[in-house]
Amino acid sequence: MFVKSSTEILDPILVRNASTDLDCETAALLRATIRPVFDKAASWASLADILKDKGYRLVFRQGRLCITDRATDERVCGIRFLGFELRDLVRRLGRPIVVARGNSADGDILAERPESQRT
Repeated sequence: MFVKSSTEILDPILVRNASTDLDCETAALLRATIRPVFDKAASWASLADILKDKGYRLVFRQGRLCITDRATDERVCGIRFLGFELRDLVRRLGRPIVVARGNSADGDILAERPESQRT
């Protein structure tokens, strides 16, 4: 007795980087943990310090403000995902101190203004 199997080659399904999307439980926990930090922050420095203690960093990636993992530097989420707009944070906390990185509108938010190097 012979069993004939036929396999079809299917076209790949194009998805938007599904491996990095958060599942709904993780997203809810992240929002519940991080949103209060943004709500209570009195300055960009205090926000950066609290996020640092939690293992995160605030950076600009491709012109968008987002949170990254401190250990891996991987993007976790954007601030819009948490329900915040940059203009509202700037209105409340003032303008952030940003150091540009690379050519892709990337940058790091500093907790304090660096001292000028005068010679």
